[in-house]
Amino acid sequence: MNKSYLYLACASLIITSCIDPYPPPVIDTEINYLVVDGSLNSDAGTAHIILSRAVPLSSTEPSPREKNATVSVEDSDGNIFLLDDSGNGVYENASLPLDNTKQYRLHIKTADNTAYRSDFIAIKPTPEIDSITWAPNNDRSGIEIAVTTHDDTRQTRYYQWSFEETYEYQAAFHSTYKIEEDTVVPLPQNERTFVCWRTLSSQNILIGSTERLNEDVIYKLPLTSIPKNSQKLIIKYSILVKQRSLSREAYDYWLNLQKTTENLGGLFDPQPGSVRGNIYNVSDPDDPVLGYFDAGAVTEKRLFISAVDLPPDLRNYKDIGFCRMDTVLVDNVLQLDRVSNRIVTTIYLGPDLIGYYFTSSPCADCRFEKGTTTKPAFWQ
Repeated sequence: MNKSYLYLACASLIITSCIDPYPPPVIDTEINYLVVDGSLNSDAGTAHIILSRAVPLSSTEPSPREKNATVSVEDSDGNIFLLDDSGNGVYENASLPLDNTKQYRLHIKTADNTAYRSDFIAIKPTPEIDSITWAPNNDRSGIEIAVTTHDDTRQTRYYQWSFEETYEYQAAFHSTYKIEEDTVVPLPQNERTFVCWRTLSSQNILIGSTERLNEDVIYKLPLTSIPKNSQKLIIKYSILVKQRSLSREAYDYWLNLQKTTENLGGLFDPQPGSVRGNIYNVSDPDDPVLGYFDAGAVTEKRLFISAVDLPPDLRNYKDIGFCRMDTVLVDNVLQLDRVSNRIVTTIYLGPDLIGYYFTSSPCADCRFEKGTTTKPAFWQ
């Protein structure tokens, strides 16, 4: 049936009948496609592969990892290199003798003995990142972070980026005491939970092409934006951008997947199984496999942004939200729930200690917001 007629039929139904929500079939369809996420890093001589299973779009559960598989890499001379099972669907090898003159392919055998493999792929060099920059958005609602890169040899043409964001933040209140053996004692410095760092990985498909340009130059391509009210900008923020070059085939795969994920959910939108990569089921070519196996160097560049670097209208100041402090007398302090509450500081009346200020644990423990009190080694 012609698509325009389908649209007309749907419009007629809407006009002449009650409107009921229509979830496209793809939303709730039970699927069990193998998902392969990983590549070879030729500079580091490493392979990092994550295997999982696809889930329906309606699911709120994370993709289940494919465990107990056997994963290996084969070069064009027939040499096989086994990857270690690191647990939870992660398979790695940190000492591969990768040769830029050879081609490589991926082999996977799942726990149920289903065999998958990729096409042979060549290793592509990757140019350095020229710069990572930031600037206010046009409407000054936040900042935009962009990447600039180029290849004088004009051999790259197709690029992909990913990034890791790390930011420093603080709890609403600084707890300096704890209850230990029915006594209030100062909290040791290594147990303080006032300052944390949190790291987040990019989730979107970030690709670019200079195929239609005379020069192989990517100039200030937007990677991400941060609203000015974000916690990321309160103290200090860092982004580590990773860049890799792609083959034309890999670029087309990621471009098609990008279009699919942006449009998915409409009645006539493409289904995820229609985006095929270079990995397939050896015995059943009709079994969809999601993912693309590629190889090449990875170049990196890091950017730091401190709150003082921002113009005044884009600065975000600490807001304690709904957090409040209350008081408790010395005689009643042991009645506090030590899990749900934290002692912030002391209360004196003249020279005499009469009680303490306390607050709820989420207001004095920054780890409740999924951060860690361990300062990253790269932090400046």
